Amino acid sequence: MAHQRFKHSGDLGDIIFSLPAIRALGGGVLYLDPNGGQHSPLVNWAAKTSTKLLLHLDPESDQGIPVTELPGKTRTNLNAASIESLRPLLLRQDYIVDVQPWQGETVEHDLDQFRQHNRFNNLSDSHLAAFGLPLTERDRAWITVDEPITIDGRPIVIARSPRYHGNFGFWESILPLIKDRCVYVGYPQEHEYFVYTFGHRVMHFPTPDITTLARVIAGSRQFIGNVGLPHALAEAMKKDLINEIYRVNPTAMFQRSGAQYV
Repeated sequence: MAHQRFKHSGDLGDIIFSLPAIRALGGGVLYLDPNGGQHSPLVNWAAKTSTKLLLHLDPESDQGIPVTELPGKTRTNLNAASIESLRPLLLRQDYIVDVQPWQGETVEHDLDQFRQHNRFNNLSDSHLAAFGLPLTERDRAWITVDEPITIDGRPIVIARSPRYHGNFGFWESILPLIKDRCVYVGYPQEHEYFVYTFGHRVMHFPTPDITTLARVIAGSRQFIGNVGLPHALAEAMKKDLINEIYRVNPTAMFQRSGAQYV
């Protein structure tokens, strides 16, 4: 029996948010584009336009002169290394038969179509809408994790990547309350930047691969973080969480019990 074939070119969080749609469609083989959709019109459509940057010489005036034009981004951050890191976790899901780098294979479901349905507050809804699926498919957990990792005395997992910030004051106020009861997950450089930014030394727990990251989040009582892969994993498991909203483009908000947004 031939399995359905799916393709995705998005960032890692986008792929996690696409999984309810894959599950609802019956699952199958997932192809991930190591070129980040560089040659897909669904990804690089922004390259056809540009944003003009104006230099305002007089703050009292609306007049400005064009300095440069910024080209649209032509690909995502997905690459061969990130695909290999994500693959073991995806293969643990009973609706994923296989995960392979995409090399031009024909697929039944191009998940990059979610970019044409970005009117929703979360990316799972965008993926579901792209295929006419009920949005309720994302209301139950869509990732299962074996061997959760629990850190004694530290039930809270936190993460804050350098991208997508929206509420400095929240972190400034909450860290004194949780710094001795949490662990930070993310790259060492991100941890150093986090400590430098907020002035509180928090324990860093190394996660050398995405499966380990998922296991640490699975073993936690609560996740706190901004938009990114760790938050996507926490939402996929329906963990209690607090999410720092990226107000410029809020695409990770799920209105459910146990999820708070700041």
